[in-house]
Amino acid sequence: MCGLAHYLERETLPTVALGLIPQHVSLIRPPRALVVPFELGRPFGAPDAPELQRAVMAHALGLLERTDGPVLETFAHDRAAASASNDWSPPIAPAPDIALEDGEAAFAAALKAEIAALKPAYDRWIAAGGRRLDRISGRTPDEIVDLMLELAGNPAMASPMPDYPVQIAVKFAADDLKHAYYQAALTQPGTVTDIEIDDWFFGQTLAGRLLYALRAALLDAGDETVRTFASHAFVPSHQMHRAASG
Repeated sequence: MCGLAHYLERETLPTVALGLIPQHVSLIRPPRALVVPFELGRPFGAPDAPELQRAVMAHALGLLERTDGPVLETFAHDRAAASASNDWSPPIAPAPDIALEDGEAAFAAALKAEIAALKPAYDRWIAAGGRRLDRISGRTPDEIVDLMLELAGNPAMASPMPDYPVQIAVKFAADDLKHAYYQAALTQPGTVTDIEIDDWFFGQTLAGRLLYALRAALLDAGDETVRTFASHAFVPSHQMHRAASG
């Protein structure tokens, strides 16, 4: 859409693009763009949040007054303030202070204990007939942990799914692990948005910590396709500040 905006502007039709991946917007440099910190497919934020959506719309339409393009602005969304008034709480306690660098065996044991603690909430989701989002890879969460740790130690390993290249197979596994956590989180009372669940998963769980470690390992892979894929496939752009600081 950012590229299309250039053609529309040449025909004198003013445009504003909503960007979900800042790197793409900054490279294409559309005449006017508003970068938003939301999930792919939700450029106006979470559903059932009309005030937030109106604020995004007002900011975006306000850019039409600008004629000094390319204009690139970022929508300021205070996720911490939004969470402060929320009655939702995570299904498990925050992760202990342990990293993969402290030892693979110790990290794996702690992560599998975290998965076990999450299982009652996950089981409630399944028992309630919630939409099943995981098991694309055909592996259990514990098996996915073992697979990811193996790949982090050997980015050149063969694909664990013969019909898919390694990066796609591992993306399936990573999504399965993440979705198991998200399904468990959705059984908790209260209202929560996808961004807030992302903040919890990537900021307070060992599973999120593992995805950061896996991304870092694959960025050093010899295969350029794997490196390019890893740069954006495992950690959302609005969570990359942790990768940069860690």
